[in-house]
Amino acid sequence: MENYKFLKILQEQDVLYVGLNRPQSRNAFNEHLIEELTHAFSNIPEDILVVILYGEGDSFCAGADLDWMKRMGESSFEENRKSAYLMWKMYETIDSCSCVLISKVHGYVLGGGMGLISCCDIVISEEGAKFGWTEVKLGLVPAVVSTFSIRKVNDSYARRYFLTGEIFDSYTAKHMGLVHEVVKHENLDEKVNEFIKIIRKNGKNGIKLTKQLLTKLRPRTDKEIIDYCIETISRARSSQEALSRINAFLNRGP
Repeated sequence: MENYKFLKILQEQDVLYVGLNRPQSRNAFNEHLIEELTHAFSNIPEDILVVILYGEGDSFCAGADLDWMKRMGESSFEENRKSAYLMWKMYETIDSCSCVLISKVHGYVLGGGMGLISCCDIVISEEGAKFGWTEVKLGLVPAVVSTFSIRKVNDSYARRYFLTGEIFDSYTAKHMGLVHEVVKHENLDEKVNEFIKIIRKNGKNGIKLTKQLLTKLRPRTDKEIIDYCIETISRARSSQEALSRINAFLNRGP
């Protein structure tokens, strides 16, 4: 098993645990975490049946690291475009994972974190988790994550929550189809283990083939839309509004 700086990887028999490991920033994305996640999901051992995606510390994933976003906003359009493409590629790699992908969610699940759970087959959340596509609050756009989230939630929910940036609870997330099970925090591991037992009773080849089938059946996002989403977030990052709002957030008091 490879060593990662921003991920915790542990294999237990046919289960691989992948933990986001930037707890001091609520596991927010930067270029390094994106690179490591892409690499990890591109190199899952063949004997793995289930992957458990979770977050170290007090949150699952609170979106993008604002220091990184500020740096990108001050970079060239081409650098922003490359960065946005790498983020899209990370989601696509996770979304195409041939194993059963379960996310164990707690704390905050915001922005880019919403993209992660949108790529998972089964999402188990603690009761107190908070969710939201909060990009508009910073003058940004849920452009890259939208190509994955829109497959999980219908247009009505997307219209409301993409545009308002509201934060909502785990039961609302379950109602809209983002979350499958809501349990008390102390029961998260127990519920995950229940699903592992259920999955292990099934044929491994059948599961792999079914994952391939589901991937083929999903509506594919064509290149024109992908390019549009990448260019949209690239322009939004460098806008004066986004830079001003990100700076205000970074400079606010404790």
